[in-house]
Amino acid sequence: TKRYVAVVSGVPQPPEGLIDLPLEREIPLEMKRVVSPDGERAVTEYKVLATAPDKSCALVGFILHTGRTHQIRAHLAYLGKPVLGDIKYGNHKMNERTGLKTQALCAQRLTFGRIPEENTLQYLSGRVIKLNDPEIVKTYERLTAEK
Repeated sequence: TKRYVAVVSGVPQPPEGLIDLPLEREIPLEMKRVVSPDGERAVTEYKVLATAPDKSCALVGFILHTGRTHQIRAHLAYLGKPVLGDIKYGNHKMNERTGLKTQALCAQRLTFGRIPEENTLQYLSGRVIKLNDPEIVKTYERLTAEK
């Protein structure tokens, strides 16, 4: 299970839900993904954790049900609520206004399922790796304190 947290431009509506939109490469040899009926299934669960008083940004938690390249970033961009600081999918004006030069998105918790004994990564079976105080939360607090 992969859980992420991000600061996004605006506030997703409704405040929690499931984004089930297929993704494919925008141009065959590029990494950028776009929502397309011909793409692979991509499912992102989200929940707004906090909202800036002026609604300019929100802290959002995510659970990935599939693992497509750039899944969270592409889904949010499609919904018009891109990750702040994202130069590939983001809102350039908002990035300039906030001063963010890197995407405000990080993995917060990874939970490993059962891994067969013959696998060299078996020692990770059932383990949880958790980032207790992600820098992204501090970024959100800094951005909203200025409002």
